[in-house]
Amino acid sequence: MDNNTFIAVDFETATYDRMACQIGITIVENGEIKDTIVQLIQPPHNYYDLNCVKVHHITPEKTANAPTFDKLWPKLEPLFTSYIAVAHNASFDESVLRKNLDYYGIPHNKILPFFCTYDIYGLSLENLCKAFHMPIEGHHDAGFDSLCCAKFFLNFSNHVRPDMSLGFAEPKKKTETSSSKQIKGALLKKDLTNADPENPFYNKKVVITGVFTIDRDVLAETFKTMGADVNSSISKKTNYVIIGNAPGPAKMEKLDSLIAEGCNIRKLYQCDIDEIFAGNLEKYK
Repeated sequence: MDNNTFIAVDFETATYDRMACQIGITIVENGEIKDTIVQLIQPPHNYYDLNCVKVHHITPEKTANAPTFDKLWPKLEPLFTSYIAVAHNASFDESVLRKNLDYYGIPHNKILPFFCTYDIYGLSLENLCKAFHMPIEGHHDAGFDSLCCAKFFLNFSNHVRPDMSLGFAEPKKKTETSSSKQIKGALLKKDLTNADPENPFYNKKVVITGVFTIDRDVLAETFKTMGADVNSSISKKTNYVIIGNAPGPAKMEKLDSLIAEGCNIRKLYQCDIDEIFAGNLEKYK
């Protein structure tokens, strides 16, 4: 991989099932940032899930005249097939790309691999901006986030280290997978400010255990935007336990014990996550 020539990519999504509403692409050639492309995308039927809008503030009105992803792809394809792509939480952005291509029946076997700056540093985009003394005011605009990611990767290539004196947790070891790491920090602080009280997870205690198809921090953050109170341990007050592959044995033993005692704790699995992120919430109320 050429660490000095690449594209940094960020998507904002309209729906839980990852239909894109904005893309940002920062082009880096020979170690220099050449351009940042920002484009609104009209999602299928111009439909948005409310909690997605609350994150990025892109609305159906803003994308009413934007091109759909299939119309935009001929302009984007040369970038994704000619450059290595870098993203922060790359598993999310790569899955958004492939999900949208699949929706329109567009082959994607020629897309080059994604590399992840989160895997390098182990800090959220917001905290990493702070650690590199970069502004954060434009977070959740795809162009801004892609530019941040490009700078993160250039810093890595140039051996510029983040300032960890601000009290961030140490970056995770490379042997630790982002899908199985412990959820901690701000993700465990309940925030109902922008959550919809009608959401079935509003003010409900949720515990996540195991490995999923998406990063556990992304999973926790998504449920938190729905109003969930994400916890690290199971108790009698727990409402939902989200169970992935290879769940923690101690957590599962505790869960089975509490259910046997009569506690009303609902188990959810990857198939349920897919349903929830697709906006099918009724059966979880």
